[in-house]
Amino acid sequence: HGDAYVRAALEAIVAAPGDFPRDVDARLGLYRTFQRIWSSTNSDGRDSVETSDESESIAQARLSRITPFSRQALLLTAMEGFTPEDTAYLIDTTAPEIDRLVAEALNEITALRTAEVIVQKREEVKSQALESARRKVGTVLMLEDVVLEDINLTQSHEHAIEAKMVQEQ
Repeated sequence: HGDAYVRAALEAIVAAPGDFPRDVDARLGLYRTFQRIWSSTNSDGRDSVETSDESESIAQARLSRITPFSRQALLLTAMEGFTPEDTAYLIDTTAPEIDRLVAEALNEITALRTAEVIVQKREEVKSQALESARRKVGTVLMLEDVVLEDINLTQSHEHAIEAKMVQEQ
């Protein structure tokens, strides 16, 4: 899919060379052209990528769960190496907004990972909680089981999980 967008961006530049941004570095101008074409055809900011590499598939799946605008800011800064100022130019926003979006994306990734670990390892988490409770009460009570009803996460994790739930509805 990405190759088609790159081809379309290059065709657009060849078809209308006067429209190519000349007030910025050529790499930035190319990405801006690509970005405009990609954004116009991906209303939700998602582009499915098929891969045979399992670890890459897992990474793609996790990235796809991040809010699209935050994911875009994270990928442009972390993967493509653009500064927050350049990224702001590419997606028509401000550098402070890019910093906020990248932080939001990282919080979402952390929250998703935390929630996944709790769900996947719930028996292990329960066992650790039971052992911790036994140590705290000592020999006063004999604890045989514990029920995890409400797991407290940091406020930023809570907000990120809530945002993901709302987004997925």
